[in-house]
Amino acid sequence: MSFVERFIKKPPVLFPLVALFHIGMLVFSIYNASTEPFSSLIWLQPLWMVAYTFAWLFVCDMKRWAAYAYIGVTTLSLLLHFLVKEELYHSSLFLIDAVFAMIVMAYIKRFN
Repeated sequence: MSFVERFIKKPPVLFPLVALFHIGMLVFSIYNASTEPFSSLIWLQPLWMVAYTFAWLFVCDMKRWAAYAYIGVTTLSLLLHFLVKEELYHSSLFLIDAVFAMIVMAYIKRFN
């Protein structure tokens, strides 16, 4: 079975939909930052979205390491959101990412 088939058939229906959401947000954050030079702090948001998207794609394959990676990225993002000045780090999706991490935690026993 190929990755695409496992991506669609293995997880609950919500997981591929969340993957599409992450891909869309990644594209949007890259588009949003495209007018700035790469040395700008605005490029940190697309980097976070790459981490979220990469981890979630493997969450859709029901890999336990990906679930832990997604929970770890979310935890780190939440810590930065609350401990760092808003000028240095801002994530408008921190609440929805926390909800997605809780969903992953609810399904963690089904992961390989």
